[in-house]
Amino acid sequence: KMANSSTHKLVLASLAALLMFLAVPGWATQVLVYSQSPDYNSLYASQNDPTGGFGAFAQAYDNFKLGSSTTITQVDWIGGYYNPQTQGAITSWSVGFYANNAGQPGSLLASYSISGNAGESSLGVDNLGDPVYGYTAQSLNFSAAAGTTYWLSVVPTVGFPPQWGWTSSSQGDGVAWQSYFGTGSQIPTDLAFSLYMTQQVVGTPEPGSLMLLGTGIVGIAGAIRRKLAA
Repeated sequence: KMANSSTHKLVLASLAALLMFLAVPGWATQVLVYSQSPDYNSLYASQNDPTGGFGAFAQAYDNFKLGSSTTITQVDWIGGYYNPQTQGAITSWSVGFYANNAGQPGSLLASYSISGNAGESSLGVDNLGDPVYGYTAQSLNFSAAAGTTYWLSVVPTVGFPPQWGWTSSSQGDGVAWQSYFGTGSQIPTDLAFSLYMTQQVVGTPEPGSLMLLGTGIVGIAGAIRRKLAA
C-alpha cells in the first residue's frame, strides 16, 4: 500500500513537470524582413573620424520599404576599408533611421549607439581588393509602418586613415544617398544590408529543452519501475 502511494506521488510529479513545460511559450528568433545583398563593386564613405581631425565627415544612407508593419530589432550590413586597404580599429557605431523627404533622408526618427566594432567579421576582399567585413547590431526597437519609405544609416567611429565605406548592392531601387563634408548627393547604387524582426516561437520547444524533458521523464519512469518491483 505504501509502495502504491509513493508511485502515485511520482506519477503526479511527472504530470506536473510536463504541464509546466508545456506552459512555456517557446523562444525568440530573428526573422529576415528585408535584404539587399552585396555586389562587392564599390564602397561609399561613412565615417566619424575622432583622431585625424575630420570628425563626422561622411555619412551614407539607403532607403527601404516594408510590406507590413514591423518592429525592426536587428540590422546587418557589409562594409570595408580603403585609402589604404587596411583594417581600422572601430570603437563604436551609430545606427540611424530617418524619414523620407522628397526622395532623400529627412528627419532622424531613431538612433542607436553600438559599442565596439559590431562583431566585425572578415568576408575576404571585394572586386577592388578592399578588405570587407560583416557587421550586426541587435537589441534595436524601431517601429516601421507598412508601405512607408525610411532611410537607414550606419556610421563607424574609426580614425582616418583608413576610410571605411558601405558596400554597394545591385538590389533595391538603384538609389542611395551620401553626405560628404557637408554636401549631400545621390548615389547611383544601393547599399548592402538586412533587417530582422524578433518572432516568438510558440509550442515547439528547443532541442536542448526536449533533451532535458526526456531525461527527466526517463528518470521518473525508472523510479516508478523500481517502486513497483519493490
